[in-house]
Amino acid sequence: MIDAHIAEGDIVIMQQVKEPSRVKNGTIVAARYESQTTLKAFHRDGDRAILKPANASYEPIVVPAEELEIQGVLVGVWRGYGITDI
Repeated sequence: MIDAHIAEGDIVIMQQVKEPSRVKNGTIVAARYESQTTLKAFHRDGDRAILKPANASYEPIVVPAEELEIQGVLVGVWRGYGITDI
């Protein structure tokens, strides 16, 4: 999430989502699909979900909305300089 100023080694603070259908477009989410969790900007387009990376080197992920689980929304980033193993 380079363009969102989230770097390798940063710790993201997430809040669990009670009503995923109310998540606004552009919100950074932890989303699970195909047994993987990713941190991306969420966008809804009809019956599909688009997960947009904040790095121009990667392509958006487009999946049927019902196959996506939003695990949480980003509420903060902690930059723990010097911490490499948690």
